[in-house]
Formats: sequence, structure tokens, C-alpha cells
Amino acid sequence: MTEVILFEHNDFRGAHKHVFDDEPNLGDPIDSFFNDKVSSIVVVSGEWIFYRNANFNTPYPRILAPGRYANVTDVGIQNDDMSSLRPL
Repeated sequence: MTEVILFEHNDFRGAHKHVFDDEPNLGDPIDSFFNDKVSSIVVVSGEWIFYRNANFNTPYPRILAPGRYANVTDVGIQNDDMSSLRPL
């Protein structure tokens, strides 16, 4: 099983969302809160790749392994810019 937790603000603050599998569109009308609003990440398990756009388009260059990433800009992801993600 894979899991990542997305946070609205730096340092794991604000609203959060658990993701366990491919998430092709954080802007989906049913649950669009986290589209372009991710500022920190905890990778609980697995290795994950993150994308600037929906449908796994325009990947960020770094794959993240389990760990705590208090500011996404430290790992090459633009703040408040992510729209999709998936485990490898």
C-alpha cells in the first residue's frame, strides 16, 4: 500500500488530504480543494511523482520517497501549483 498526505500550508499546517493511489486531477469538481494548493507533503509509504498539470502532465523532476517535506519548493515543486500525483 502507498500513501501520501498533502497539506495546504508549509510545515504540515492547514487542511490535509490522504492519497493512496493515482490522483489524476486534484481539480476534480467533486473534491477540488487541493488543486494548486499544496505547500507541504508527507510521504508515508512508496515513491511518488508529482505533476504540475492534471492527468499526469508536466512532471516535477524529483521523485519523493518516504519522508517529511515541510516546504515543497525545497524539493523542486512550485508552491500551490500541483494538480496530479501517483505512486511509482
